[in-house]
Amino acid sequence: MNFSKGDIVIIPVPFTDNKGYKLRPAVVISNDMVHQTGDVMIVQITSKLKQDNHFSIPITDDDVTEGLPVKSYIRVHKIFVLEQRLIKGKVSSLKIAKYQELIQRINQIIE
Repeated sequence: MNFSKGDIVIIPVPFTDNKGYKLRPAVVISNDMVHQTGDVMIVQITSKLKQDNHFSIPITDDDVTEGLPVKSYIRVHKIFVLEQRLIKGKVSSLKIAKYQELIQRINQIIE
């Protein structure tokens, strides 16, 4: 499977006891150079607005190519590296303006 920056994918997120997992959405932020290694960099998406909402970017249907089933938020500080083979599929993509907002927010927290 090939993925691009901004793709919203479904990944397995393990339970804390490591005896199972839930499927959860995430946004791909890595480029082809990273993908050639077999890895992908992703940012967590959740349906729960947290108290530290300055780390959350809301996603509306206008922000994506395919609507998401529930109101969702990108958690800009929850960045992970995952083997591409673990991705279960692609469900949507962020539109360019929302992807650029995400990258700007990530830059703000790492500068």
